[in-house]
Amino acid sequence: MKSIVVVGANLAGGRSVEALRQAGFDGRITLIGEEPWRPYERPPLSKEALWEPGKSAQKIFLHSEDWYHVNRVDLRLGARAVELDFSAGGVRLSDDELITAEKFLLATGARARLLPLSGADAPNVHHLRTKDQADALARELYPGARIVVIGMGVIGSEVAASAHKIGCEVFAVEPTHATMIRAVGERFGHWLAEKHRIKGIHVRFGVSPLALRQREGKVHAVELSNGESIDCDAVVVGIGIVPATELAAGAGLVVDNGIVVDRSSRTSHMNVFAAGDVASQPGFFGGRVRLETYQNATDQASVAAQAMLGKTVEYFKPAWFWSDQYDLNIQGVGRLDNSLSIVVRGDLESDDFSAFFLNGHVVEGVLTVNRAFEMGVGKRLVERRISVDPGALADSSTELRDLLKVRSDAA
Repeated sequence: MKSIVVVGANLAGGRSVEALRQAGFDGRITLIGEEPWRPYERPPLSKEALWEPGKSAQKIFLHSEDWYHVNRVDLRLGARAVELDFSAGGVRLSDDELITAEKFLLATGARARLLPLSGADAPNVHHLRTKDQADALARELYPGARIVVIGMGVIGSEVAASAHKIGCEVFAVEPTHATMIRAVGERFGHWLAEKHRIKGIHVRFGVSPLALRQREGKVHAVELSNGESIDCDAVVVGIGIVPATELAAGAGLVVDNGIVVDRSSRTSHMNVFAAGDVASQPGFFGGRVRLETYQNATDQASVAAQAMLGKTVEYFKPAWFWSDQYDLNIQGVGRLDNSLSIVVRGDLESDDFSAFFLNGHVVEGVLTVNRAFEMGVGKRLVERRISVDPGALADSSTELRDLLKVRSDAA
């Protein structure tokens, strides 16, 4: 094999070309990205990039420009791939250039879900998915600014915390009744919601935005389903993402809430692979999932790179994520589902605890707050399907690593 094309100059795309060179691939690599920026990390966009934009500007990139030159990666930035043309053997760009290759990796990622309201395209309504969007939002966050955050998932929660750190007055609007409920479950979503309240965030749960009121081309107020109208200087929308599957679908690949791949990241076409936010992969607990996490993009990209080179590899892990808000470091792995029994180790009141989600005696999920040192063992408990004594879990005098010695559940 002499050539590989990677579509998506993001974290997954960047890590894949890195893995290809580390694995000894000496052929031509072309990395195509719509943004004008070389691959960068997204987690800082909702944190450091907002409250210290100048300092974080260069820190977010995976590698220097020179790295791509030294490693002979042909960077095509500001270029849009419009067709995966199997008959021609390549990827066609919007300017009709055809870049041929023998194998392809689709790391096309996702785009922010747009708010379906008139006025959502106003210049002071922000979605947060790219570096340019973070730069634009940072210019609107200043002490005293009134900011409405719509959607209190991970992105919305982190933006609310960052805006508060800057000195903004923050109003948070969330249709469900808790914060980050998809990520941490209902019980700890309520716990986190209370932390935002204590910090002074004006939270509105169980309500939705009905209208964006404009004046001179900008949104100056958000009207809610409870009849309230909130005056604002800017709006931040964090209501999820939509996988960018158009290229795959146009080529006839199997698509189902993402590009369908197997454990080696191979799509329904033998020479096409997919990784990152766009990939619909076999779930650790069954079914299929898309994992919108930093670790998944990194690990799956590495596996995809090795699989493209003909190695027998698999990626099959539970989701792991982290979020930093205020003085809280929140980490989760596996199923954080309220249908499971929950054992808490530590103290919620002091924001120093771990929660274990059990299916019977088997650990299927772990949430840590300011206990990163327990997450390493927590991951292994989940991955190994360890059966444990709930009493031992709750007892802080029990060394968690000792529980790894217990026989894994036969199921």
